[in-house]
Amino acid sequence: MSAEVRIRSAAGADLEALGALKLRASLAWGDHARALKAMPDARTVPTEHLPFVFLAVDGGRILGFATVLPSDAGAELEDLFVDPAVWRRGVGRRLMDEAARRALALGASSLHLIANPHAQGFYAACGFEEIGEAATELGPAVEMELRLAAGA
Repeated sequence: MSAEVRIRSAAGADLEALGALKLRASLAWGDHARALKAMPDARTVPTEHLPFVFLAVDGGRILGFATVLPSDAGAELEDLFVDPAVWRRGVGRRLMDEAARRALALGASSLHLIANPHAQGFYAACGFEEIGEAATELGPAVEMELRLAAGA
């Protein structure tokens, strides 16, 4: 990975690669493999989300992506996936900073998510706080929220 990581909006031509990255990153934790492989949602990014998806890229290589959707509660971080080959190299943090910026641009005062238990520490380090629990297809998960400040 070079120092030339940049953020760009996703395009339709990216959807297949994003689905593959989403599944690869999900499987890297080593749990729920059978269930994840059976879930179509674990390997796709809905076309209707495309205007809200952005990527971290290095040259032509997609390192990760995130989706910030408008919601009644402010904004929802629907996806944040980083290629396991570049975990712990700042890509997730770059995507999170962009997610907060995009949530603010949507007029949100907070960014909400349902956290994978493996990623809870990352989100807490980014300033998210636990606000409740949610049921998912893979079991219970923690709901988290980041309060956003204009000009952040």
